Amino acid sequence: MQNKSILAVAILAAVSSCVGAQETFHDIERITVTANKFEQAINNTLATVNVIERAQIERSNVRDLPSLLNTVAGVDIIRNGGFGQQTSVFLRGAATKHVLVLVDGVRISDANSGSVSFTNIPLNSIERVEVVKGARAAIYGSDALAGVINIITRQAEQHQISLTSGSHNYVAYQQAGYMSSDALSLRFNLGYEDTKGYDVTGKDAAMARGKNHDSDGYNNKNVGFNLSYDNAYIGQLSALAQYSEGDAEYDNAWGNDAYEFENYTAKFAWKKQQGVFGHYASVSTSQEENTQIGTPEHDIYSTKRVELEYRALYRWSKAVQLTAGMNRLNEDLSEASAEFTHSERTNKAVFVGGFYNQGPWLANIVARSDDYDFHGRANTYTAGFGFKPNDTVTFRVNHGTAFRAPTLTQAYVKNSPWYIPNPDIEPEEASNSEVGVSLETDWGQYDVAIFNNRINKLIVNLPNETGKYIASNVDKASMKGVELSASASVWGLEHTINLTLLDAKDNSTGKKLVRRPDTAFNYTLSKSWDKLDVNVAMQYRSSRPSIALYDSQFNVFERTLSAYTIFNLAANYALFDNLKLTARLDNITDKAYITAGTGIATDGSTLGYVPQGRQAYVGATVNF
Repeated sequence: MQNKSILAVAILAAVSSCVGAQETFHDIERITVTANKFEQAINNTLATVNVIERAQIERSNVRDLPSLLNTVAGVDIIRNGGFGQQTSVFLRGAATKHVLVLVDGVRISDANSGSVSFTNIPLNSIERVEVVKGARAAIYGSDALAGVINIITRQAEQHQISLTSGSHNYVAYQQAGYMSSDALSLRFNLGYEDTKGYDVTGKDAAMARGKNHDSDGYNNKNVGFNLSYDNAYIGQLSALAQYSEGDAEYDNAWGNDAYEFENYTAKFAWKKQQGVFGHYASVSTSQEENTQIGTPEHDIYSTKRVELEYRALYRWSKAVQLTAGMNRLNEDLSEASAEFTHSERTNKAVFVGGFYNQGPWLANIVARSDDYDFHGRANTYTAGFGFKPNDTVTFRVNHGTAFRAPTLTQAYVKNSPWYIPNPDIEPEEASNSEVGVSLETDWGQYDVAIFNNRINKLIVNLPNETGKYIASNVDKASMKGVELSASASVWGLEHTINLTLLDAKDNSTGKKLVRRPDTAFNYTLSKSWDKLDVNVAMQYRSSRPSIALYDSQFNVFERTLSAYTIFNLAANYALFDNLKLTARLDNITDKAYITAGTGIATDGSTLGYVPQGRQAYVGATVNF
């Protein structure tokens, strides 16, 4: 019944937007660079693509990337508390490890767990975020089973300084700037964030106080730049880099309870258009390093990557473009605490593709072959077909395949107290299908997508006779559902609405996949006056099954985490032409809810990670 009510609200809002529109919706052509690695109108990609621009980030006044991503259709965020805590991103029901995350096209995940330190990516470094849904392995290789999240870094056109203060002794300094001289331009960003935090886990009132009864703080220092040189003869040369370091505390009853991180990405690229040929080449490097501290036994999780790529785009005719290229990726885990028989591996890949756009018909097809050290070859493809009967409507259908290579821990760990290696472990495999329609008119933009994603040979850790765990290809899962999105201007009010209905199932057991809600609904209402803009956002998530939870006697329980609705408020006031005052109030009603359980209390209640309650932030931004 709840699902039907939410669906009715979404449809009613979308329909009222259509019939009540009194002013023209600003219909600017939406562009993506992520879907197929070159600039395209979003509708021509024949995939579902969501783009968050810098202007939207600044209007919302959100304080971290997970909060921003949680507004996107098909995305649900699980947080182990507040700033600096582990965050999982589910895209159309698929786990973080099945979503490829990039910064300026550079991979940033931990190569073993597949986790991404979303909370440590500073918002002041972000110009835009592109979320491309569906299997994209034919374009990007391993990990893009459910989609790609590409974080494109700052491209400031002026100098900006922001100061913010808020709940739990939160303080932030953010700066961005721009300098240019003839063909040379430099853009930069830097920032500092610090908070005392709060106690991120719920406590059993019947248990004695311990070391976890404390606030869990967070600190982040970051800097980045984008240097570009344009020359008619040479082409465009660019150098981009982002660096962040800091620390955070968390709750752990037995071992380390804090971590230090040092992450960076760097990329040098060249591109040039020569008649009907476009050339692009790049070399990039990245580090994702996390050191667990708090006891004398530190654990280091470190992934270093170096990637080389060349690709060409050939305009065969006005209707047809062809692409081809090669890629080499090296992953190195030698600086991690864990020991491996092989701590480094290389993947070599080639890919070809074609793109057709003539009259009402569109078609895209890309194929790729990856050859991973130790794991063999994986061949993938993606194909899409579209029909545009007029300038406002685009029908699309696409299908693709994808894979995720086993980690070196799963295949070659040694001397581990917990795991034994399985050198015969096989890659996970996925197939994804989607049917959709988009509508772009003077009144607004609307999109409906029906998707079906299946993952086979899922890798899980199973106990063996030694008492340790071994990675095995035993599970399979399906995630299917519907997404509805609408954005419209009605009587001076801006409405942004999205609804996701999800059926995520473990096909081996027939049970629902844990931690995924069946229904996710986001609605933002915005209004701008001469000097003031205000937006109110609502987020609803239905109930979700928890992972198995234990009480103090190690009895196991299956629990369902309750549905919740929260409201957030943001406002910006232009005090002067170059000075803006900012404010945000998160979780206005101070709603208590749980998205991740941690255990069962003595009285039988469910314990969990404590989400951010009512939080207030105020600040000022100056542009010059």
